[in-house]
Amino acid sequence: MVVSAGRRRRLVIGAGLALLIVVGAVAAIVAVGGTGPTGAPPVGDGRGSDVPITVEGDRILRDGQPWWLLGYNSFVWSGDCGNDDEQMSAEDVDAWFSSLRRDGHAGVRLFFFENWDIARLDAAVESAKRYGIYLTITLDDAIGGCGETEKNSAWFADQGERDAFRAHMTSVLERYRGETTIAWFEYFNEPDFAEGRLRGFYDEMGAVADGIDPDRLFATGTLAPYAVGEDGDFATLNESPGVDIASLHEYDENEVESNQGPGTRADAAGKPVIVGEFGLYASESGAGCDRDFAARAEQVLAKARVYTTVAGYAGAMMWAWQPGTNNASECEYGNLDVDPAVQDVLRTFTP
Repeated sequence: MVVSAGRRRRLVIGAGLALLIVVGAVAAIVAVGGTGPTGAPPVGDGRGSDVPITVEGDRILRDGQPWWLLGYNSFVWSGDCGNDDEQMSAEDVDAWFSSLRRDGHAGVRLFFFENWDIARLDAAVESAKRYGIYLTITLDDAIGGCGETEKNSAWFADQGERDAFRAHMTSVLERYRGETTIAWFEYFNEPDFAEGRLRGFYDEMGAVADGIDPDRLFATGTLAPYAVGEDGDFATLNESPGVDIASLHEYDENEVESNQGPGTRADAAGKPVIVGEFGLYASESGAGCDRDFAARAEQVLAKARVYTTVAGYAGAMMWAWQPGTNNASECEYGNLDVDPAVQDVLRTFTP
């Protein structure tokens, strides 16, 4: 997702995307109206996020059993990025986490970039642990959001930039060594192949990470195959020994499985695929939008079925939990905080 000054809207450009995968429509009965989720979440095993997450082939495992996650993204959670009316306090984050499912399948993807407030990450990890939520932590933004630098070929050629990233990654890995509540890290959000430099960087940083926390998993954070170099480059990246999990981000609102999904799974180098972002525009009434909240929830349910049951996928996280003024009335991706219909789907869904 492109993040600029906390905006919730995104222009999605996919050159040459002509293939439309029609998987089918799935109807859902969801709660609408009100101010919060109303459905009862499934009962878990009581161990929450104390159970380590591992990878075997194209599956992610929890306690040795095939596992999936569903949840959210947030880049405004720490107060380091976003508009003033979007930024959340530690208490806001704790209240949000307390509303999520507690059966060991809740996931939240958080951005945490260099020089962000480590005390806020400590608090988020503690809250996630309290409520049995698994976190994925993205360490830097390759597309220049939240004040970061675009990760182009010049960036990779700059040893000072590489050293700064390594220091940031090392600090976070050492601080949370062995912490099972963090399911995995991502080096970057939505990187380009950078003429092959990205693969070498993932090889190098993966070796550094392995020396600090050998059991720690890393995902690529990629957008989609079309956004990672030329033909074959996406597979080459996923073949890196520094990569455990392949990544897809999709905003294909009128498709169930993204048209990029089959290619992503085929070129994942035999590794599991996480849909690290998916988003659908909606407003509460549907005014100015293709969907109201109820219709969006139906499409979310259909996508959840695909991304938790089709071979190769291991779950999906929705864009985005992004509080803001007039969220319910605006046609947005980021108004999930005021959408009880979607909240209920993500809390109560089971494959």
